[in-house]
Amino acid sequence: MPIQINIMKKLILFLFLITSIDAFSQQPALQQDSAVIHLSSGNDLAVIITRKKEENKPLPAIVRYSIYANTAVDQFYNSLAVLRGYVGVTVYVRGKHSNNKDLSPFKNDANDAWDMIDWVSKQSWCDGKVGMYGASYLGFSQWAAVKKLHPALKTIVPQSAVGLGVDFPSHNNIFSGYALNWIHYVTDHQNIDAKAIKEFSDYKKWNSLFNTWYKSGKSFASLDQLEGRPNAVFQEWLKHPSYDSYWKDKVTSDLDFANLDIPILTIAGYFDADQGGAMHYFKQHYANQPKANHYLVLGPYDHFGLQQLSMPKKVSGYTLDSVAIIKAYSLTFSWFDYILKGGTKPSLLKDKVNYQVMGANKWAHVPNLAAVSNAKLTYYLGSNKTGANYPLLTTPVPNAEGIKQQISYMDRTDTIGIGKAPLILDSTITIGKNSLIFETAAFEKQIIFSGSITGNIAIIINKKDVDISYTLYEKLENGTYLQLNNETMRASFVKDPSKRQLLTPGKVANIPLSANTFFISRQLAKGSKLVFVLSINKEPGIEINYGTGKPVSLETIKDGKKDLLIKWLPESYITIPIQDTLVDEL
Repeated sequence: MPIQINIMKKLILFLFLITSIDAFSQQPALQQDSAVIHLSSGNDLAVIITRKKEENKPLPAIVRYSIYANTAVDQFYNSLAVLRGYVGVTVYVRGKHSNNKDLSPFKNDANDAWDMIDWVSKQSWCDGKVGMYGASYLGFSQWAAVKKLHPALKTIVPQSAVGLGVDFPSHNNIFSGYALNWIHYVTDHQNIDAKAIKEFSDYKKWNSLFNTWYKSGKSFASLDQLEGRPNAVFQEWLKHPSYDSYWKDKVTSDLDFANLDIPILTIAGYFDADQGGAMHYFKQHYANQPKANHYLVLGPYDHFGLQQLSMPKKVSGYTLDSVAIIKAYSLTFSWFDYILKGGTKPSLLKDKVNYQVMGANKWAHVPNLAAVSNAKLTYYLGSNKTGANYPLLTTPVPNAEGIKQQISYMDRTDTIGIGKAPLILDSTITIGKNSLIFETAAFEKQIIFSGSITGNIAIIINKKDVDISYTLYEKLENGTYLQLNNETMRASFVKDPSKRQLLTPGKVANIPLSANTFFISRQLAKGSKLVFVLSINKEPGIEINYGTGKPVSLETIKDGKKDLLIKWLPESYITIPIQDTLVDEL
């Protein structure tokens, strides 16, 4: 997926930068130790411990539970904990940085976490209190660790947490080729060394593979064979397109959430590919434990920015408001000081939900997600085209015909764009051959859009299923476009990601846009317009849903000989949540 590829380019650059830093040249008093944790299962975990040589008293331990074994990087992160008065600990998941070959991403982390935390808490250098933090996979591993909560684990700070089965390795039940690349990255190498990084970042190879697969018309399940390395993990994942027990058993359950009473700080970004995972955990915690002590920080950050010590000033062409440029490292360790040392609560955390209002240079603070908006704007899909665009209307047009499209799944000429993600702020928008563009009238005053898009897309198709994509932009008066929201949905899974419900050809199907869409907060400027781009998902490197009702990963171009006939009905609408409050009052 282009956005994921762009993210990994940035992460690889970051890894090179950190590796090149001699993190300890300024810290001669640091002591580095390696050890092995012997699990009750008979398996082992490798661990790196960093502490001050002259420190004699036990201290709280800050743990990173990682699949990305790189000693230089992990010693650097450990040293950050030491500089804040803790013991820095990095534990590698089963099979990493050791001779243990029992490595399967996500599979064993929850089962191993109790023994891991128990071992850390009982070391002479630990005072019995453990905190955890980390981003991406390390965000997931924290949620795996609280599945069976150890009493020594006092808090977690998941950043940009992968939502297993929610946003990775499939997003909204749709798999991408990026997952295959990532599997090789973490399983072919016990350590993330230069060779691993080179193979992972060979975008020419992966882009070529995705285009070759796309033009071949072969099943998505054949992708690993086309790549030349059949992969059992990839094939196992593809057998579970629904959010079933295969995924649920590896991470926090409803009962686990109900019993989870430690304080938690979740940090996520508006432009983060894993926002869906972070928000899933946050929402499920409160759904099952209404009195949870769980704080949320959301801002205009991407996956890369959330892993830096300080947020960058720009994200994909968009310049952040000055108040948004926070130091994630300082926030995280101020939280640890608050929970583990009885310090002062970080000043940013004025309420349970804390989010930055883009364009207003303000932070807002509310007690729950429902309080981020108190009004809404509803727009219906108009069918009378003006120029290249259709209108977004405040009221539906009675007896309107709707918009008809005929889309060829046999057409494979649209292979452009792989490896280059669109900018968040750009002079143009990215549209496919089959995209429909809808546009509102200009706003007569500034409006604060805060929350997640909801609505309903009503369609009639001649098939049993379809994948729909949309992107929402703010079109500024100067003609530039700011991406606010984008999503891809599989119609048969939208109502229940754990159960596929096929459509009836020729009958009206309602595709709800639920509150699980991406969260954003933005002060829409006076004179701006909203632009809504709607399309059928069909691109290299992502599963193609031909609509037969068979497992999508097994469908081939032979299943797409019949064109998709789709009618977008005029009762379709999107709802924009707004905060009907003056910016100065936030």
